[in-house]
Amino acid sequence: MQRRNTNQRQEVVEALEILGHSTSEELIEYLNKNDAKVSLATIYRNLNTLIEDGKVRKVKIGDLDVYETVKKRHFHFRCKKCGAIIDIDPQSIVVDQSSIKQFNGSIVQDYDMIFYGICSKCELEINKY
Repeated sequence: MQRRNTNQRQEVVEALEILGHSTSEELIEYLNKNDAKVSLATIYRNLNTLIEDGKVRKVKIGDLDVYETVKKRHFHFRCKKCGAIIDIDPQSIVVDQSSIKQFNGSIVQDYDMIFYGICSKCELEINKY
């Protein structure tokens, strides 16, 4: 069944496209700052609907649950200093796809890779002094 795209749902998607990666709290703050009068319950309901419809993805990055719009397959990098979350194109990382598809007799159906370190912006700040 095709769901209708409500104004609130569209505002959530547009906010996530602008923010890139967002916790629910950051999303609520962003929407409130931008005069989108959307209640907390409506935001959570729309996030769940968008996840069910395959338009938004919930990703566990460290201790955070973040939301992002669904895009082509990618990995994540989280800066330990500023907390920035950056998408990484899988083509830039050498991964033996055949070893990921099956190991120890198990068949892998999906995977996420998260890298942690210091982002280039923070690295510049550290090396500035």
